Amino acid sequence: MIRVFRTGRHAHRTPLSYNALAPLFEGHIKEVQAPSEADLYVFAHILDIEDAPKALIEDWRQRQRPIVLLSEEPFWDTLWGKRPLARHRLAESRWGKVPVHQLTHHSSPIFRFERIPYYLLTNHRFANAYAARFTRNARLSPEDWRKAFLRRRSHLAFLFERRHGEHHSVKWPEGDIAGLCHWRTQIAERCQRGVIERLGRSWQAKVPARSQLDDWHLDKLVQLDQRTRILGAFENTHQPNYITEKLFDAFACGALPAYVASPGHRVHELNLPKKSWLNLYTHSASSAAAVLDQVDWADRTWLDSTCTAYATAQNRLADLFSQPHNWLRERQRLQSALLEEFHSVLDHAKTSTDDPKARALVETASLTC
Repeated sequence: MIRVFRTGRHAHRTPLSYNALAPLFEGHIKEVQAPSEADLYVFAHILDIEDAPKALIEDWRQRQRPIVLLSEEPFWDTLWGKRPLARHRLAESRWGKVPVHQLTHHSSPIFRFERIPYYLLTNHRFANAYAARFTRNARLSPEDWRKAFLRRRSHLAFLFERRHGEHHSVKWPEGDIAGLCHWRTQIAERCQRGVIERLGRSWQAKVPARSQLDDWHLDKLVQLDQRTRILGAFENTHQPNYITEKLFDAFACGALPAYVASPGHRVHELNLPKKSWLNLYTHSASSAAAVLDQVDWADRTWLDSTCTAYATAQNRLADLFSQPHNWLRERQRLQSALLEEFHSVLDHAKTSTDDPKARALVETASLTC
C-alpha cells in the first residue's frame, strides 16, 4: 500500500482525484492526512509546489520522501512549469527549492493511452454521451451527412476560452510541444466568411462560466448538436499524447472538426480518415483562418468525398466508444501505469544515494532551504 499526501489548490485534477477512477486505486493507494504519514507527496500543479505547506517541506527535509508533480495538463506544464521535458527538476517553494519527480504527458507512460485518451476516463459522462451519440451518428449515410451539412445555418463555430498574448505561444520543438491558445484565438477572430459563431463566456459576456454549470459537457453537446458545419476543436496545447474531449465533441455533434496535429501526434492512431477532419498543422493564424473561410460547400466533389470519409469516421468512433471492453482495458492500463510509476519513484528514492545526478539534485535543494 502506497501512502500519499495530496495537497494544493489544483489537487482535484489528478488521476487520484476523480470518483470515476477511485476504484482503480483502492487497496493500492491510501491517502493520508499529514505529510509525516506519507510515502509520497503529490501535487497537480507547479504553483501548488510553490505554495506547499511548511509542514510538508519540513517533513521532506527530515525524511526525504519523494515529491511528485502528477500533472494531467500540458498547459500548466508549459506556461507555469516551463520545463515540460524534464523527468526530474528543482522547483521553488516558499520555504526553499525542492527536488521533484515530474509525471506528465511527456515524461510518463501514465498518460500514453492505447485507444481511449486519458481525460475521457475521468468522468463516466464521456462514455455515456459518446456511446449514445456515435451510435446515432453511425446510422447516417454519406448522403445523409451531405444533406445535414447543407441544412446548417452556422458555417463555423468556436467554443473555447479567448486567450491573447505571445506567452501562450511557447514551444519545445524537441518534444513536439506548442501552446495554441493565442493562435486559436486569432483564428476565431480572423474568420469572416459565412455565419460564424463565437460561443462561451470569453466571447459572450452574459453566458455563465463553465464552472457554474451542473454538467458543462452535456451543456456543450446539447448546445452544439447538429448546429454548425465546422467546429474549432483545437486543444490549448499541442502535445503528441494530449487529446481531450474537443475533437470527439465535434464529431459527436455532427460537425467537421478543425484540429491541429503534427505527423507524430497520436490522434493519427485513431485511424480516422484524413478527409473527415481539417488538420491546420503548419498554418499561421491568418493562413488557418483563410483555409476555414475558403471551404467550399458548393464543391460537390469535395463534399461527397468529405461526407464519405466522415461517415466512416463516425462508424469507427461508434465502435471505439460503444464497446465496454475498450473502456475497461484503458482503465486497467491507467491503473498499471500509475502504480508502476509510483513504485519506480519510490525505488529511485531508495537508490538515489548511489546516483550522482539524483544525489546532486537533493543536495542542491537542501543547500537552498
